[in-house]
Amino acid sequence: MMQFLVKVDGKVYEISQLVSKVSFKDSFNDGCSKLEFSYINRDLNITNGSVISFQYDSVNIFYGYVFKVSRDKGNEISVTAYDQLRYCKAKDTIVVLNDSVTTLTKRMCNYFHLKKGTFADTKYILKTDVKDDNTWLDIIYSGIGDTLTNKGEWYMLRDEFGSICIRNLADLHLNLILGDNSLVYDYSYDKSIDDGFYNQIKIRLKGDNSTKDPFIVKNDIEAVSKYGLLQYYETVDNTNASQAKSKAETLLKLYNREVETLSLTCLGDTRIRAGASFFGRIEDIEYSQRLIVRSVSHDFIPIHTMEVEAML
Repeated sequence: MMQFLVKVDGKVYEISQLVSKVSFKDSFNDGCSKLEFSYINRDLNITNGSVISFQYDSVNIFYGYVFKVSRDKGNEISVTAYDQLRYCKAKDTIVVLNDSVTTLTKRMCNYFHLKKGTFADTKYILKTDVKDDNTWLDIIYSGIGDTLTNKGEWYMLRDEFGSICIRNLADLHLNLILGDNSLVYDYSYDKSIDDGFYNQIKIRLKGDNSTKDPFIVKNDIEAVSKYGLLQYYETVDNTNASQAKSKAETLLKLYNREVETLSLTCLGDTRIRAGASFFGRIEDIEYSQRLIVRSVSHDFIPIHTMEVEAML
């Protein structure tokens, strides 16, 4: 059921029988995934930099590197490992020139000598800029956000068992229902307009002298009447009125809806990773729709369970 390999000083050890606890945590466009485990010491000293490979039910779960080893007077040792994206927290001065998220990610992989996997072509060319004192991850996540607001296409950066990938969320749909009579045994649900909800988009065209009115405004009158005016404001450069109008329409479509979060406690499914989507169904709150996994924490011992935070 479980295969747990560790490579220490060039030698590979199978330690499944020694592992007493293991959890895997993954978040949507928020850094590297993390594996935490404990094992019974049998004269095996796992050290920082050791390579960890973990499979469960023949499914690849995690491949990464040890960053922390903890022990006390007892015979159990605790280890924390991260995937390759941990190295991309490094700050640098990075020039963005004729780059998309795809080309930026390839540059990052080349710089840190990381293994490349599947790269969706995000196509959208990011604004020329010099990013100073930023991490590579921050720059790529910012680019993913710009691609979303300008093109309406949502992507994610993740490590897939030792290969860095860019995935279109539309390609990560699962044929899976989580909810009543389907793995879930507890939940919490939030619906909010407090953060991330806007029913009016206002964009200022900076440096555009072709129109007397430098402002583009798109709103939903019905939503303004219901909730009050909640405005998103942005100043854009090197953009004409037609492009700004298109962006405003895209932003209104993205933000003019209540922000819903569903947290589930359930039996585990190895297909659930951040960015994947599933169909959520909870009858007593009349909830039935497709959701995206914002974060997930899997625990594999003694049985496989998971905590899932999902978003619309």
